[in-house]
Amino acid sequence: MHRKKAFLYVFLGLGIFILFLFVLPLGDKMETGIKDPQKQFKSYMKAHHINGMMLVSDKKGRPVVVKNNETSDPSQIVQADQLFPIASLQKIMTGTAIYQLQQKGALNWNTPLAKYYPQVPASKDITIQELMNHTSGLINNARPSAPLKNQQQQINFMLKHITYDHLHTWDYQDIDYELLAAIISKETQLTYNDYLQKFFAKPLNLQQVKDFSEVAQNEVPQPMSGNVDWHKVTVTTSSDFGAGNIFLSPNDYWKFISNSVLNNPKMLNEYAQQARHQEVAYFGGVYFKGNVIRADGSIPGYNCCFLANYKTKRMVMLFSNNINYFTLKRTADYLLHNYMGMGIF
Repeated sequence: MHRKKAFLYVFLGLGIFILFLFVLPLGDKMETGIKDPQKQFKSYMKAHHINGMMLVSDKKGRPVVVKNNETSDPSQIVQADQLFPIASLQKIMTGTAIYQLQQKGALNWNTPLAKYYPQVPASKDITIQELMNHTSGLINNARPSAPLKNQQQQINFMLKHITYDHLHTWDYQDIDYELLAAIISKETQLTYNDYLQKFFAKPLNLQQVKDFSEVAQNEVPQPMSGNVDWHKVTVTTSSDFGAGNIFLSPNDYWKFISNSVLNNPKMLNEYAQQARHQEVAYFGGVYFKGNVIRADGSIPGYNCCFLANYKTKRMVMLFSNNINYFTLKRTADYLLHNYMGMGIF
């Protein structure tokens, strides 16, 4: 009988430990769990054969470059000051621009999509809020056969291929942020790209920010996958208007997140409040877990992510051109648990 009780206590203790480790947010106390993040992140990338680089906060919040090269080809080495297709990491830029318009009173979370695009199915029943948290019910997974050449072509293609599933439940769709980018342009009478240049690139002195149409192939680290060519990259980025058409250097993306996102606690607190009431804790281009925001970006040949504690400003970013989306998610979970001190489930 005593053995059974002892076994039961051990089993319960183990269960509580696992619950503590993987389910409950561990808060800021665990942030010192990695004593030498530069060394450990280097070892992690090497062990998992990740070609690319991480940016990680030093003690003063400045980015430190951690690199691992799985190739000797200089055209395939990822550099901190070189253009990189940031894919869905762009959504927080679009979300931040929408927040700026909301603060100016140009729109609010309940503004219907019909105000801007009445031709979209069910636009009277879809709000800015639902676009920001991916609950619009809109779907568009079409890709053009050739790169779209300008904003008008991007918007026309987007509108032509929209469908509506009548379900206002969580569904991660680029179309939500494509529409938000088009709304930014309509509301400001600027192209979306000009808005980014005027309100983000120039004030923050970002040196490497370009629309896909301005990027030459040799300005970007070449993907290590043999089945990804430049045509596929430009077709994908051209049709991800507002959700992946921009190329930034890792250094400039760090500057944007540090200055326009982490230094805007009012925006992040409002976003966190919005995300808290959703099926999936997501709003404005980022996922929320405790005090941590995170986002992933993935197109053929390129994967990236960032995680940041918006209370302590601690941050880490990854940019790679040789891993798949599964490896990206696994790495992001590793960073979330081991560096940010949060349960991964």
